[in-house]
Amino acid sequence: MAESKDSNTSPTVIIIGAGLTGLLAAQALKNHGFTVFLYDSEPHLNSRPRDWTILLHWALPLFSSLLPHSILANFDRAISNPYLDFDEWAETLPMYNGETGHLIFKSAVPGGRRITRRGLREVLSEGLGIQWGRKVTGLDTESDPEKVKVTLEGEEGVEEEMWADFVLGTDGSGSKVREILFENQENGEERAKVKRSGFMIGTCVVDYQDEDVVRKVLEKHPVMAMVMSRGAVGGFGVQYTTGTPPSHLQHTFFWTKIWKGSLSSTPNIPRKGPEAVRHLKQSWQDLSSDFQSFVDATPEDETHTQAFIDEMGTWIAQPFDNRDGRVTLAGDAGHPMLILRGQGFQHAVMDVHNYVQALLAIRDSGKDREEAVTAYDQDMVERGSKAAVQALEEAELAMDAKSVEKMLMVRKGHGRSV
Repeated sequence: MAESKDSNTSPTVIIIGAGLTGLLAAQALKNHGFTVFLYDSEPHLNSRPRDWTILLHWALPLFSSLLPHSILANFDRAISNPYLDFDEWAETLPMYNGETGHLIFKSAVPGGRRITRRGLREVLSEGLGIQWGRKVTGLDTESDPEKVKVTLEGEEGVEEEMWADFVLGTDGSGSKVREILFENQENGEERAKVKRSGFMIGTCVVDYQDEDVVRKVLEKHPVMAMVMSRGAVGGFGVQYTTGTPPSHLQHTFFWTKIWKGSLSSTPNIPRKGPEAVRHLKQSWQDLSSDFQSFVDATPEDETHTQAFIDEMGTWIAQPFDNRDGRVTLAGDAGHPMLILRGQGFQHAVMDVHNYVQALLAIRDSGKDREEAVTAYDQDMVERGSKAAVQALEEAELAMDAKSVEKMLMVRKGHGRSV
């Protein structure tokens, strides 16, 4: 359980979902003296085998401002390649023509750092008493006009009830909190569902056994290089770095491929394991020699490679009933979007900042609760919906070399566009 002040001066906030957004919100609210309870349906912090990297760029200053110094001091532990000299090239995201190997363009990300989701969760979870194995099943805002009664179900089906002044849903793209908020609206269940995007993503996290391949990947870029080929876009980069700098470092790499497709039309596609590795390797051919070697050298055993294939989901944010300002959403629960241009977590950071400011205005300045949280919602929905649409458009443009020059990534880089 997070530290708390007297309940008369410190409103209680229940956060549903201990992903990056929920953990960041818990740390920020705790840092401002709120009483915070954080629940997650997973059994423990690293229960999911899948991990991925995230580029934290234009929202990094805001991210840093939300955290206490004791947590921010450990941020380097989450960086994929923390021993780099982050010069201008390291703080650039290059895009190559995957078939010729030529550099198409490069996008400056000054100050940007690529982190692993797992590493950042470990950093952000410190000092938080997260209650694992708890699924939210109900939110009662009728019994008390000032409070929310949250019903949670434990691992053995045992229900418990908690009361809070505020509830923040940060439970990911398939948010149960979002579903509850829409349940009394017309077609609410359908409106709240995350939608299939029509874009597939496959990822291999690789421990290469060939030092020449390791060297060539790092030569393309020491953090991540993007690649465009016919009907696909992807990237090759560093997932984890261990060892002793400067000369005794071991890198684990990743490569990702995105293409048009759907699980509904390819229900038998392998989703993980060696079969997924083979499928991804066989489906990505005709690349230039270096990039092809990165694919072909990927081991097809689970000791050296973890592979996952899925269809990406999206949901265009729309207004919802925030229960007189007592319940709202943030991050992927409020605006799940495709990973093109890496905007999702940036907007999640902005959500957390704005939510904390809204609650501070209510607590410290006496601002009307419904007015403050509704203003937060309106901004979150407007930003999130535009960014999600832009990500879908970006994915479409990335599939055809003739339309690449129209991409926001080319015209405006990775900076904020909403």
